[in-house]
Amino acid sequence: MRFLKEIMLITGFSTMGFVALGQSVEAVGQLDRDTIKMGERLNFELNMKAPEGFEVFWPDWGDTLSKKVEIISKSDILQQPLDARGNVWMKQSIIVTSFDTGVNIIPSVKLEFSPTGDSTVFTATSAALSFYVQPMTVDTTASFKPIKGPRKAPISFLEILPWIIGILGLLGLTALALWYFLRRQRKTKPIPIFEKPKIPPYKTAIEQLEELRHKKLWQNGHLKDYYSEMTDIVRSYIEHQFDVQAVEMTTDEILIGIKPLHINEDAVYKLKHCLQLADLVKFAKAEPSPLEHDICLDNSLIFVKESHANIRLQQPENVAETEKKEEL
Repeated sequence: MRFLKEIMLITGFSTMGFVALGQSVEAVGQLDRDTIKMGERLNFELNMKAPEGFEVFWPDWGDTLSKKVEIISKSDILQQPLDARGNVWMKQSIIVTSFDTGVNIIPSVKLEFSPTGDSTVFTATSAALSFYVQPMTVDTTASFKPIKGPRKAPISFLEILPWIIGILGLLGLTALALWYFLRRQRKTKPIPIFEKPKIPPYKTAIEQLEELRHKKLWQNGHLKDYYSEMTDIVRSYIEHQFDVQAVEMTTDEILIGIKPLHINEDAVYKLKHCLQLADLVKFAKAEPSPLEHDICLDNSLIFVKESHANIRLQQPENVAETEKKEEL
């Protein structure tokens, strides 16, 4: 009875533990280091000491410890034998990481416990912890290197067998459909097909870039979507206008591919700046200023217009005149 009275007196204070008959309850959190690189793993260990005969209600962790601290994995809750004072130690290791540079906080953790068979619940709280995430260092003097693709694992015959069967079946169905179509063609009068006039690639690109401006993606926090859509439009324009497979190329490969076209150097420089900035946003989580967002879109429009004007200068006069009429 004396033991329970002392516990009830001490629980009136918001402390990390209490003392009863020489026994104490403690909740202690600790980190294996205080500085990590962006995305690097960090071990957060939560320890709880309680007298024998107490039931501890461990937290049900989610995917994060805070808005900026993500949980990668959790160990089982381990319990050590009684110490000399009859206390039991419980601990759990949680592997965490963060991609937000600067100081990150792991908030305090509340652990509830109660004597076995008693409905009274007490709380022990660990202290909040902090660690520092170093920003990524970028060597601005070094040239950009192409992104390496994923490594390919060897493919076994059993893995490609379903594809072989499917392709053979598809070829058989195609041949049957073609035979049936040709047979009907001999009996029916062909119907003339009027194709819709094709929109020039440069005009499509300009319309799509202006539509992107009005979507206001970066203004609403969709920065990566904004740069991805912008570069996709420019890459598609280069591929359809110049027959350069830009959609599947890296930034450096695109610049090499359009070099023989003798496009205005200033326009090519603006394209290079736009593609490199987009790569930093998509792959290095860079955050350019609002002014840079608009400048990058303007540079894309300038490249489309300047490169198309360069084509018209290189075409014979009669071809350029025909293209001008089609535009009107």
